[in-house]
Amino acid sequence: MNATEQFKALALANGRTVSCRIEVGGKTYYDDRLLKFDLDDVTHPDWFTIGTACPNEFSFSVVHYEVPEVHTMVRPYIRFGSSEWFPLGVFYIARRYIRGKYATFVCYDKMYDLNVELDQNIPASVYSYSDTLLNALCSQAGLSFSGSCAKYPTFRLSGKPTIRQLIGYIAALNCACAKIDRNGALVFRKYTQMPTARISADNCFNITKNITRAGIGGLRVNTETKTLRYGEYNGLSVIDLYNPFMTQTIVNKLGKQLDPLYFYGAELEMQGLPFLNSGELIQLEDTDGSLTPIAISEIKYHYDGGLTAKLFSKNKTDNDPVVHRKEFEEALEALWEYVRSK
Repeated sequence: MNATEQFKALALANGRTVSCRIEVGGKTYYDDRLLKFDLDDVTHPDWFTIGTACPNEFSFSVVHYEVPEVHTMVRPYIRFGSSEWFPLGVFYIARRYIRGKYATFVCYDKMYDLNVELDQNIPASVYSYSDTLLNALCSQAGLSFSGSCAKYPTFRLSGKPTIRQLIGYIAALNCACAKIDRNGALVFRKYTQMPTARISADNCFNITKNITRAGIGGLRVNTETKTLRYGEYNGLSVIDLYNPFMTQTIVNKLGKQLDPLYFYGAELEMQGLPFLNSGELIQLEDTDGSLTPIAISEIKYHYDGGLTAKLFSKNKTDNDPVVHRKEFEEALEALWEYVRSK
C-alpha cells in the first residue's frame, strides 16, 4: 500500500501526533491498552545483495483481553493526526509471554513459515519457467503475488529446496529481493538509481555515514556446476550469489542493471516514517542541501506513544563501517591546526 501525500506530510511534520491500533483475532487494541511495539523490516541482514527472502518481525506488549492462540493473525496500523490508518503488515503470533494482565507477543510475516518443501506431486511443466514456478509456490503457501515476474527457464532441483529458497532464487533472476508487503502480499523490491523518497536531516536525531560511496561493480554467481562472472571482482564491490537457475546471459543482464547503482553506508536515528520500506533506495537531504543516496537494508521501528526508527544502509567495507561525524570533524580540525602551524 502506498501512503497518501497527506499521510507523508503529517508523518514528516514536527510536533506530530501519533496513534496506533492492533487487530489480534477478533480483538482490537488501542493506545489505552498498548504498552509498546517494535517492527524490524530487513532485506539485507549482512550487506547489499539480491535474492534474499527475509521475514519481518513484529513484537508488541499489551494489557490483554484474552490470550490468543499461536498463529493468530495480527494486523497493526498507525496514523498521524487525522490521516488514514496505515497498515504496518500482516503477521502471525509465534511466541507468547504472559504475566498477569500483561502480555508480550512475538510475530512474523508469512515469509517466516516458508521453510517447507514444494509439493513433489505438482506437474513437471510447472518447473519449466520462473513465472509458473512462482505461481505454484504462492499457491501452496497461500500467498498472492503483487507485481510482475520475468520469464526465464527453470527446472526441478535436486535435493529438497524450500519454498523460501526458491522464491529467493526467482527474485534474484528479477534483480530483486523478495518481501511480504504491508498488505500481506509477496512483492519483489528492486533497487534503481531513482530514489523512492527523500528525507531531510531535520527528521534525524543522529547521522553516521561513510565518507566514500559504495558501488556495485560485479557479480559472481555459483550455480553448483559452474561460476558465472560479470564486471569487476573487487571484494568490496562484487555481489556473491548461489543460484542454480542463473545463466551467463541473465548474469550479464543483471550486471548491467546494477552497474550504475551506488549509495553510502549509513546509520540514521530518526523519526519513524512508516512509509519507508527496506529494499528501497532513498535520498538524504543534508542541512546544506546536498543529497546522499541511501540503500535501506534494514529499518527498525519503535513505538511507545511516539514513533522512532533506526535505519541501516549496509555495504561491504574494509574499515570502520561508519565514520562518526564527531570523529570526522575532530580529525579535520586537527589537520587544519597542523596546516596552520606550518
